[in-house]
Amino acid sequence: MVKVFGPAMSLDASGSLANTITFSKWKGRNYVRERVIPSNPKSGAQTGRRAMFKFLTQNWAALSVSDKATWQTLADELVASPFNAYIKNNMQNWHNFLSPAQAFPRTGLVDGSDRDLTAAAWEENRIKITSTATTAEDQWGILYFASLSGVFTPTVGNCIIAELDEDVAARDTFWTPPSVATWYINCITFSDDGVMMAAGTEQTATP
Repeated sequence: MVKVFGPAMSLDASGSLANTITFSKWKGRNYVRERVIPSNPKSGAQTGRRAMFKFLTQNWAALSVSDKATWQTLADELVASPFNAYIKNNMQNWHNFLSPAQAFPRTGLVDGSDRDLTAAAWEENRIKITSTATTAEDQWGILYFASLSGVFTPTVGNCIIAELDEDVAARDTFWTPPSVATWYINCITFSDDGVMMAAGTEQTATP
């Protein structure tokens, strides 16, 4: 860190100059450094992985004591906690476009819900995605996917949201796209024992 006196021929200075250097202050002292743009990848794959990671971390606490206990064996192998084993295994499965499961090993026996999209429409700067279901079975989550191309195949790379699928009531989910355009939206539900259902009915949101 370089100390500066009378930065930019002034008594004080802050901010960036010519997108090259940045003036700032630390503990009352002025300094100047190279301007650095923080890395925050927002590629499709990153967005899809973050959506699943957020879902898994938020829903660990709600798992039953017996389901949490099933992760202990894998945790011992990994020399990690049951929570970390749950995250690691489910994220590895998600990388291969397999749904997560609440217990280990996944049994994949019972379907999730038949929740499907009924509409997708722009509301100001975001898209309202409406869905409903008639049967629940062993439901756990719902995945939303978006593409700028019609008739697309859902993948980790175009997953935008993962959220709880708790009942059969109609619900609205909101998504703020990276651009104002015509977006094609679809969904897939999954059960608590790792069954991923078929893609639903694609909906179109036109601004």
